[in-house]
Amino acid sequence: MSRDVFYRQGLPEDSEHFERLMLLSAPRLLPAVFGANASRVLKSLFHHKRNLYSFEHSRFIEVNGKGAGMIISYDWIAQKRERLRTGLLLFKYMKLRLITRLRILFKVNSVLGKVGLNEYYVSNIAVYPEYRGLGLGTELLMRGEDEAKKAGAERIVLDVEANNQDAIRLYSKIGCTPAGKPRRIIIGSDTYTFLRVSKAICSEPAIDAITT
Repeated sequence: MSRDVFYRQGLPEDSEHFERLMLLSAPRLLPAVFGANASRVLKSLFHHKRNLYSFEHSRFIEVNGKGAGMIISYDWIAQKRERLRTGLLLFKYMKLRLITRLRILFKVNSVLGKVGLNEYYVSNIAVYPEYRGLGLGTELLMRGEDEAKKAGAERIVLDVEANNQDAIRLYSKIGCTPAGKPRRIIIGSDTYTFLRVSKAICSEPAIDAITT
């Protein structure tokens, strides 16, 4: 059966998909960091421009007109410019709850999301279960590589849980290799171990058109 596959810039009205796909991308970590209302808080940030969870940094892939997956990514310039505003928006929507979680946030930020000079960071990527096995994750990453090239980045980087073998195989498929040793985050009684992987940006676009 033929499939009509379409890749596009995210819009504020994609917030419902954003909320669900974000939780699919990090089902344990996001609630542990932001609390029980994590999806609601991040959904609020999605509507605002100039923050690291903004719709501006999202790209969606559709199959036959239906949302199938998403990637959130940005370059080193956006990360530096929008880090403070992201924190202020978190305070706006979490209020005093943010203060009680500051220690956790600092701990997570010391391990995840670091973006060096000329790097392009993939923050989150997810595909709905019913659309997995169609190569959409690979296409999202290849499109992300094209975005990185347009931004003038020299390297694409991302953090993945060390026990997420499916994701590691996906990243390996497009040429990502480990960069450094695994790093641990302990939140309460849970331990999260992350591996950073990276890939040098090629000189040619990763993909010219979505294939169906």
